[in-house]
Amino acid sequence: NQFTTDFDFDIPGSMKLRNVIQKLKKWIRILEAKTKMMPKSFLIEEKCRFLSNFSASTAEVEIPGEFLMPKHTHYYVKIARFMPRVHVVQKHNTAARRLYIRGHNGKVYPYLVMNDGCLIESRREERVLQLLRLLNPGLEKRKETAKRQLLFTVPRVVAVSPQMRLVEDNPSSLSLLDIYKLRCVKKGVEHDQPIGKYYERLTSVQARGLQVSHHVLRDILREVQTDMVPRTTLKEWAVNAFPDATDYWTFRKSFSLHLALLGFAEFALHLTRLRPEMMQIAQDSGHLHAAYFRFDMVDSSGELNPNRAVPFRLTPNVAEFVSPVGVNSVLTAAMIATARCFMQPNFKVRGLFRAVLRDEVISWHKKRQDENGGSSQPLSGDTSSTVPPPDMDSEQLVNLVNRAVTSIMSRLENLAQMDGGESTVSTLVEAASSSQNLCRMDPAWHPWL
Repeated sequence: NQFTTDFDFDIPGSMKLRNVIQKLKKWIRILEAKTKMMPKSFLIEEKCRFLSNFSASTAEVEIPGEFLMPKHTHYYVKIARFMPRVHVVQKHNTAARRLYIRGHNGKVYPYLVMNDGCLIESRREERVLQLLRLLNPGLEKRKETAKRQLLFTVPRVVAVSPQMRLVEDNPSSLSLLDIYKLRCVKKGVEHDQPIGKYYERLTSVQARGLQVSHHVLRDILREVQTDMVPRTTLKEWAVNAFPDATDYWTFRKSFSLHLALLGFAEFALHLTRLRPEMMQIAQDSGHLHAAYFRFDMVDSSGELNPNRAVPFRLTPNVAEFVSPVGVNSVLTAAMIATARCFMQPNFKVRGLFRAVLRDEVISWHKKRQDENGGSSQPLSGDTSSTVPPPDMDSEQLVNLVNRAVTSIMSRLENLAQMDGGESTVSTLVEAASSSQNLCRMDPAWHPWL
């Protein structure tokens, strides 16, 4: 009854965006409290007797995702059995079930069973993951990247049905936003308070009939950092999580190297902005991976979008944890080494980009046709069958793909260049950590985090 009353839009003023947001926040808190009371695990035999009885003698089935990269048949791991308990976890902004599969090598592999609403967006994410997988062999073969152990951490993602996926999981991993929320719980404050403050300040400025200037945005960022999200949030979490100095140093080194890889991928490949909930941090290894990375395409033209305020994520909290020495040495050197690796002609990265971007452009074209209502036309005089939408013009496809590949390769060349002690990477690092640029970012990106 209370829910119906709150969302009764016949009441005057109830359609105002501010009121709707307040009511949504209230009900999100209520539902979160209810989900915490739900069971956190169940036995697999209660829900699926077939999986609980499954063993290697039932059928020889490989662990999900074993065929994503080619290797010798002797090295494919097969499913020995499914572990009896399934956990319900809050991850990737959803409630997912975590299965544990024991391989015939004795190792246990955790996987998340996730329901996805949008099929097209899921496939776009899987395309980027496959591209990063294909780039890894090149990183293994070059001295400068191999000695730094620079390898993209790419979780296996396997589509089970159009709405369901199995995603390889690391139970020790948590996102940058989760770390921030843990601090908020400890301090007893609302985690979305900074975003609320941001919009309150904008409203008050506009109410006075003034334009929102760059100076106002910079002041808001400074206020949030002073009052709500200090620069040391991530560092304090790491100090508490790794009390031993050796563990802390090793974690920070690994974090810095993988942050360099994510920053390189985001900038060079024109990927979507790395939001804090996308950035998954593995506590057991310091490896980072980004969930939901996709090519950042302009919806109207199908070209890669080169315009953004910051080239990659190097926010005050991240920069403080990595430390100035880490940013100017470990992170910068890792980015340059990665770019130089992919400039080697024998790795043929241009061909990989063409293959992946061709699928991406075709997917963009189909999505655009669906949005324009031209997905299918009925045949004349026959309402039972429909004509599929026409394929994309081959010349347009080739031009779009070539322009995208040229844009990526030019960025790679710029990153690989080094003139004396100066490099393009140093300039980008400065731009990414500058408060002048950070304050122009969307508050949902959490520029203070």
